[in-house]
Amino acid sequence: MPILHELAANVKTKRSVMGLSQERLAELSGLSRATINALEGGRLDNLSLTRAERLANTLGLGLGVTGTRTKGAGDASALETASMSSSISYGEPIPPEVLRHSLLTGAIPPKHIAQLRALLDESPLTVLSAVAEQIEREDGVRSRSTWQRMRQLAVALACSRSIWT
Repeated sequence: MPILHELAANVKTKRSVMGLSQERLAELSGLSRATINALEGGRLDNLSLTRAERLANTLGLGLGVTGTRTKGAGDASALETASMSSSISYGEPIPPEVLRHSLLTGAIPPKHIAQLRALLDESPLTVLSAVAEQIEREDGVRSRSTWQRMRQLAVALACSRSIWT
């Protein structure tokens, strides 16, 4: 089952990059640790599409027949998307470069505390994942480090999303 092997490799890599244990991923996705362990170890023969999608979504991954959507010429960057999604309730977005600086340094911009908290608490994990990947591509900072920085910021901002605890 090549698709299960592909899912397993992506889950293991993304879980590690995000700094999650198998047990914590199991809690967040509603699957058992034994299922996560069997999947990552190549010992799982079957996984329902519903469970696979729930697991992928927990990690900010998507399941699809065509693969990952790439950024088109008119599409916003991940940082721009994150910036806009964090401002829905606050009118003024956190500028993408301020967001980048915050994720690189851990500095919390006083004028954008509410937006940064909203981003970390409410943005889809696919958006946060894309931001970590963009920072790795453009700034040379490993995705794992960006996820660690997001976790530190979330704790400092008292975010309530379960992935940060």
